[in-house]
Amino acid sequence: MHVLPAEFPDGRKVRPRLMLDATRLLLTAAAGSGKPGGLYAYDVNTAKATRLAALPRPSGTTLFPDGFTAGQGRIAWWTARGDGDRRTADLWTVPADGGEPRRLTSAPLPPASPAGRVTGMVTGIAVIPDRLAWSTGDDGVFTVGLEGGRPRRVEGTRGQHILSWPWIGSPGTFGDTETPFRSVTNVETGEKHTRNDVMACGVTICVTRPDRTSIAHVQDRDGRGRRDVDVSGVGPQPLQQDRFLTAQLPDRALVHDLRSGVTAELRDIDPQVRFRAPAGSGLAVFRRGGDFVVVDLTAVR
Repeated sequence: MHVLPAEFPDGRKVRPRLMLDATRLLLTAAAGSGKPGGLYAYDVNTAKATRLAALPRPSGTTLFPDGFTAGQGRIAWWTARGDGDRRTADLWTVPADGGEPRRLTSAPLPPASPAGRVTGMVTGIAVIPDRLAWSTGDDGVFTVGLEGGRPRRVEGTRGQHILSWPWIGSPGTFGDTETPFRSVTNVETGEKHTRNDVMACGVTICVTRPDRTSIAHVQDRDGRGRRDVDVSGVGPQPLQQDRFLTAQLPDRALVHDLRSGVTAELRDIDPQVRFRAPAGSGLAVFRRGGDFVVVDLTAVR
């Protein structure tokens, strides 16, 4: 667990995004105090932040950098231009050790659907050996070469969203009432799994809570290996690292490890500030006063 200020000493607000490695936390910093915003690597041992890159904002940008991921020595994210039903996503990468950001491609975003479902967005990004992959709304999964070019839809992926490459699935993480990723498919092998009676799912396991108590059943996607785990306070969400669920209660936050059955409890967490981390970020992020409390789930053995 790491605790860091929610602002730089000059007053610029920061936000944790993902762990670049065992000691470096990727932060985004807002512009302010006469200084530009940008990407920073924060050393959790020395509390020193090193600027990696600017965060470009093309003319007409209305949705600022989000969806950060890393792989193959690169950091990737997206921004959007335009309003209403005529918006365009810009997909960006930069070397993980810093450099000049590059816009690999731009692609239209689908319109947001009614009933408050946030579908007109990029719902997942993955950096894979020779391509950048992303999913948008219910339009499916697309890829582009790491040198840039025109995006190409992955055949048969309409309605699918990136969970953890090469696994994609449906439904996406659109809200707090619908269990995401009940169905998953491996786009490289064609392997598929579906569970409908669940409250949370990852790549290999799902969680059911038939009697609505705090005790849930954790099982493999094929229904084998049942074990009971306390999941107090948890609502529908994708599993982080295929094993963790998080909950924020009025007086504390909980991180449930479904593999070990251990629950970590964090006190004095601000219940009004919530961060919905992407399924592949490997972080659980909370606010405590003027600090962030960051749990590096990738470090849990």
